[in-house]
Amino acid sequence: MQPAFRKGHLEIDFPTLPFESPLTLLVSSVRIFSDHVAFLACTTLAIYLPGKLVFQFLSYLLDIPFEGMLSYALLEISDLLLSSLVVPAIVYGLVLRFRGRAPTTVESLRWGRRQWLKTLANRIKVEITVMLWGALLIIPGVVASVRLIFTDVIVAVEADRESDVLGRSTALSQGRKWRIAAVLLPMVILDFAAMFLVLDRVQNVTHSRLAFALADCVLAVAGQLGTVAILLMYLGTVQKRVTKLKP
Repeated sequence: MQPAFRKGHLEIDFPTLPFESPLTLLVSSVRIFSDHVAFLACTTLAIYLPGKLVFQFLSYLLDIPFEGMLSYALLEISDLLLSSLVVPAIVYGLVLRFRGRAPTTVESLRWGRRQWLKTLANRIKVEITVMLWGALLIIPGVVASVRLIFTDVIVAVEADRESDVLGRSTALSQGRKWRIAAVLLPMVILDFAAMFLVLDRVQNVTHSRLAFALADCVLAVAGQLGTVAILLMYLGTVQKRVTKLKP
């Protein structure tokens, strides 16, 4: 059994860069994403591809249309279920790679499966919190989403050692909200642009559920750039040593 499974958390015993410059962190995120794109793609597609195909097949059987609030809500639910397994798996794989060992996709997904329910439960809490704050005004909702941005990574890394995940994320984001927002803003813009330019076009031009599912999977892989960025922000917040990340 691997040490992480035995101990119930991931060891962060490697040097990291402190989270000081949003631009530096974005550049590092792109570099690390490029260096590990094969692992990120394999791990994401191993879950998303069958998951999205099943989702579209069930939507076809139930005669759920492409467009409309019901379709959008079900698509969001499918993303929530799938990403709650994939994100901790990716964090596990990247952390071990930073430590000098490259785990397989299967091993990483075992960790993702171990943390799936806890990740899902805390994600639901985050969604409810952001929705309630956003119901008051848009700005409080945005602030809440920034404050809780580390939730998934905390579950993946600290795992059994941390029970108050949302409180831990709030503490880590304290005094760093503007820097976090500066990192997340371009990610959000790219995500929305891809969603409307790719998924909307596939939906309206091809009218193919298979093409839509495949495009959705490709965007899920690209979206792991955000996972990398959040992981680096977390590492740069909890670690104080200044040096280059291991490849």
